[in-house]
Amino acid sequence: MVILDEKGLSGYVKRMLDLIFLGGIGILLSLPWSVNWYMDQLSYETNRNYWFLLIFLYVTGVFALQIVYEVRRIFKTLNRHNPFMMDNVHSLKRIAIASFIISFCYAVKVVCFNSFFTIIIAMIFIIAGFFSIILAEVFKQAVVVKEENDLTV
Repeated sequence: MVILDEKGLSGYVKRMLDLIFLGGIGILLSLPWSVNWYMDQLSYETNRNYWFLLIFLYVTGVFALQIVYEVRRIFKTLNRHNPFMMDNVHSLKRIAIASFIISFCYAVKVVCFNSFFTIIIAMIFIIAGFFSIILAEVFKQAVVVKEENDLTV
């Protein structure tokens, strides 16, 4: 089975990421109605919690979409058999920043509306942020080695 190719596994994952990105845009656009419906189902104090959740979900949703967008960009280079380029390093750094922002938002939510799930998500995005920073540095070193090899040949 082909792994890195438009017709291989990475191409399939890229197409799935495209669908996830489009679905995420649809979810972001429907948030005012979705959150209102959710509040009606749970019989919460509508006004205060509605605005907090709406703003929280918009902020975290936009940064989550940015992460999906950057991963899509990385998969494009994988499918072209050229993963070691500075664009991927920049994408990984943007993923790290977005992950830390999402983690910070969930930390604020822990203070306002604590739940076990909220703590877990905050920790996951902290780990994702550090992982992305480290992976960006690995890719940066690979780009340097690749450029040196390209110059010597």
